[in-house]
Amino acid sequence: MTGPSERLLPPMNWNAWGDPQAAKPLSDGIKALLKQALGVDGPPGSELAPEQVQLRPSTLDDADRTALADIVGAAHCGTGDASRLLHAGGKSTLDLLRRKDSGVQDAPDAVLLPGDENEIADVLRYCSDRRIAVVPFGGGTSVVGGVDPLRGEFTAVVSLDLRRLDGLHSIDEVSGEAELGAGVTGPQAEKLLGAHGFSLGHFPQSFQFATIGGFAATRSSGQDSAGYGRFDDMVRGLRAVTPAGVLDLGRAPASAAGSPGRGCGCPPSPSRRVTRPGRFRALPPAPTRYAP
Repeated sequence: MTGPSERLLPPMNWNAWGDPQAAKPLSDGIKALLKQALGVDGPPGSELAPEQVQLRPSTLDDADRTALADIVGAAHCGTGDASRLLHAGGKSTLDLLRRKDSGVQDAPDAVLLPGDENEIADVLRYCSDRRIAVVPFGGGTSVVGGVDPLRGEFTAVVSLDLRRLDGLHSIDEVSGEAELGAGVTGPQAEKLLGAHGFSLGHFPQSFQFATIGGFAATRSSGQDSAGYGRFDDMVRGLRAVTPAGVLDLGRAPASAAGSPGRGCGCPPSPSRRVTRPGRFRALPPAPTRYAP
C-alpha cells in the first residue's frame, strides 16, 4: 500500500505549476527582464528533490489504514511519501514557497482514490466515525488553500482523490444537458462532449488540470465567462455525498429570493461534502483550440 499507479497520480509537478515534461529553461530575454524589474541575477537557486522532502509522519494507525484500503482497494490507497507529497497542497505562491522548506512539511496521512459513489460514502462514514478529516482532491490547482491537508481537531487527515470518477454518464442532445463525473478534467470534458457535437465552454487558466468537481465546488470563473457564464451558471444538478447520505440537488426555477438548493453543493469554502457526478449545460461548440 505504498501508492497508486502512475496513471492515477496528479499530472503536475509537486513543486511547480504545469506539466513537468513541458518545462523549459528561462530565455535570455526573461532573465534580463527579471534582472531589470526585480534585481534577480545569477544562477537559479537549488531546490529540494522529492526524496529529500521530510514529511510529517502519518498518524493513521494500522487498523485505519487496513480498513480504508479494504474500502477502495489496496492499489488505490497511497500511504507512501511519493503520493502523499503530490497531495500536500495546491499551487498558490505560498504553497510553492512551502515546498522549498527544508524542515518537516505537512501532508495527508493517506491518499484514497474511490471508484464509485458507494466507496466515497463508505470512506466518509468510516472517517466520520473515526474522527479522520477528509479533503477532496481534483486536479490540485487550488490557489486558496482548498486542498490543504488541514487536520484541526481530527486524529488524522486523508486526501480523497476523485480522479477515477472520469466518465460521461449521460447526455441529452435535445436539451444539451450532460452528466459528468467529478474527476473529469477540462480537456477530458471537451473530448467526451465533443464526440456528441457539444462543448462545456468553460476555459479557466486551470483548464488543463482542474476537474468538474472542482469547477462546481469553487463556482469557477474563467476567460470565457463573459460569453458562456460562470460555472455555477452551467450547473443543472449535483449529487453530493455526505457521511449521512446523498444529496441530489436539482435545479430550482430562477428566483430573487435567494440561492437555490444546489448552492449547498457549490460551497464558497471546503466542506464535509464530496461533489460527485453533476448535470451541466453543454453547448454547440464554437471553433477553439480546445476542440478534440
